[in-house]
Amino acid sequence: MRVRVLFFGRVKEIVGRAEETADVEDGADLGSLFRSYARRFPQLAEMERSTVLARNQKIASHSEFLADGDEVAFLPPVSGGMKHRAARNRRNRAGAD
Repeated sequence: MRVRVLFFGRVKEIVGRAEETADVEDGADLGSLFRSYARRFPQLAEMERSTVLARNQKIASHSEFLADGDEVAFLPPVSGGMKHRAARNRRNRAGAD
């Protein structure tokens, strides 16, 4: 069966593309698909626990089974929000003095 795989953030950088089509065996689940990419791109193995998987635009567990024609997304954790917010708050407080 064939699924469309979308890559975002750091995963996209590691894989070197935004999307591709993957052939998977009947009965494959999201976790096995992710692990197949981790074998091709070893840096992904380190991200398995922190990467959110989505199936057909809905967050899904690694054990969810795939169906022909599914769209899968690998969504790595996003960082930087708190650091930038703290810097903005410091600037705002400095301007209020």
